[in-house]
Amino acid sequence: MDLRVLAGDPADPGLGVQVTVAVVDALDSLDCVPFVRVTNGEVRRILVGQACTDGTRIDVSVRAAWSENGGWHREKWDGDDVAELLKHPGHLVPDNGKAGVIAKAVTEGSRNAVAQLRGLRYEMERQVADLLAQRRNTALRLVMAQLLELSIAFSRARDHARVALREVKIPGVVRHCEVMDAELGDELTRLQSLLSSVSTFAVAQEGEAQQRFNMLAAAAAAGLGLPALILSLYGADDYLPFTWDKAWRALAPIAGALTLAAGIILHRMPGRSTAKHYLVALGLIAGLIGVLLVAGFLAP
Repeated sequence: MDLRVLAGDPADPGLGVQVTVAVVDALDSLDCVPFVRVTNGEVRRILVGQACTDGTRIDVSVRAAWSENGGWHREKWDGDDVAELLKHPGHLVPDNGKAGVIAKAVTEGSRNAVAQLRGLRYEMERQVADLLAQRRNTALRLVMAQLLELSIAFSRARDHARVALREVKIPGVVRHCEVMDAELGDELTRLQSLLSSVSTFAVAQEGEAQQRFNMLAAAAAAGLGLPALILSLYGADDYLPFTWDKAWRALAPIAGALTLAAGIILHRMPGRSTAKHYLVALGLIAGLIGVLLVAGFLAP
């Protein structure tokens, strides 16, 4: 059986390149069914389009492709591995069968691919859960972009299933397309719900970041203002230049006031304060006390 492949959308030449050795013609006279596949190579891809057959050849037209490389995004596709994608044991395509039998086998493969698409949605839900639990530092914008790209891919696949429902009268194909339409509709609802949740989380995260910035600004103000206030109460002239005996009596109240201010700020800071936050705060306090100590010893 001849296999002819078109990569990309004829209405948008920038989406792919034609790799067939012969121009595909008379597609309208063939039985056209949805072609949806998820490749499992080094870089996973989602392929969405249609496959048309008259029983002697299969014309595969991939309308859009998405790559996982660097986060799910739409990309150009060179037409590789289509023949392998039609050899899955769950939907064997006979070499010399009737057009209806071949169309049903190809459609069954597309229906099976919906389970793989569902697996991709599960993976995105796991990424969102890890973000919420602060188990990973993936950029929120990248996660939202991937959710949107997957939503587009699922919508395109569902559109091809609906077109086949209107135009193809083969019972087996109709049954598979109906299941695809229902399952992809459910996946789109879940993806849209997840995207809405992530958007809400993004707004909350932005407000939390603003509050955290305000708290850090308050910490900086306390770190600069408290030493100045205490030194003005002491009268620095009586302590300068520092000796070791004078240094600890001058700087101990300052260190205590800064530690107390830092503890209050870390306790009230939005989100969970970790050991790293406390170590950074202690490091800043030690640095500031060190600067005051050096300045005191060098004072005229």
